[in-house]
Amino acid sequence: MRVGAVIVAAGRGRRLGAEGPKQFVDLGGEPLLAWSVRAFAGHPDIERVVVTLPAEWAETPPKWLPDGVSVHAGGVARADSVRIGVGALAGEVEVVLVHDGARPFASAGLISRVVEAGRRGPAIPVIGLDDTVKRIDDRGRVIETVPREDLRRVQTPQGFPAKVLAQTHALADAAAWGKHDAAGMTDDAMLCERLGIDVSTVEGDHSNLKITTPRDLSIARWMVESGLIPSR
Repeated sequence: MRVGAVIVAAGRGRRLGAEGPKQFVDLGGEPLLAWSVRAFAGHPDIERVVVTLPAEWAETPPKWLPDGVSVHAGGVARADSVRIGVGALAGEVEVVLVHDGARPFASAGLISRVVEAGRRGPAIPVIGLDDTVKRIDDRGRVIETVPREDLRRVQTPQGFPAKVLAQTHALADAAAWGKHDAAGMTDDAMLCERLGIDVSTVEGDHSNLKITTPRDLSIARWMVESGLIPSR
C-alpha cells in the first residue's frame, strides 16, 4: 500500500509568543517545520508529503522544503487543513499519516509503527501518564481522583486508510457539527470516535514533543544542543 503524509502547519501559534508563525522559529539553526517535514520526506515508507501552510506562505513556499513536497493553503480550523491535505493526496495513496508540524522530533521508528498499524485501520501513538490525575469543578475544587491506568496522552502522526479518513471528514462536514465543534477537533481520531469507527494504538515516543509554549521551545532547543536529538 502506498503511504502519504499530511503535515498540518497552517496555524499561527500565538501561545508561543513568536513574531511570526511558530512553525518557522529557529530550532538548531533551522526552521522548526523543516525538522517535521524531513522526518517524513526521508522515511522509506512515505511516498508523498503534503504540507498545509498559512495562505501567504503557501503562495511562495519556503525554498528549504525538500523536493517533491507539495504545499497548499490551509483552512481556518485544523480539520479544514487536514481535509485540504487529504484531498491533495486523493487517489495517490492508500494510507495517510496526519502529523502536527509543531512536532519536530517524530522518529523513524514511530513513523514505521504508525504506518504498519494504519494499513489495517485508524491508529494513533500514545504514551502513559506518570502523574496522578484529578477531575475538578468550575471552581477549581477536586471532585475525584481519576484512575490513570486506562488513560493515555495522544501524539501524532496518526495513521488512517485513505478512504476512511476522507469519508470521516466528508461525514463530519455533512453533519454540520458547527464551527465550535470543528475548532474542538484536536485530532482526526476524534472524528472516528464520533462516527463509531474503531481506533487502535501503538507505542508513542516521549521525545515526540509538541511545541506550543516558550517553555516547550526551550526544551526542544536543549534536546538538540545536548545531543539528545541528533542534529540533522
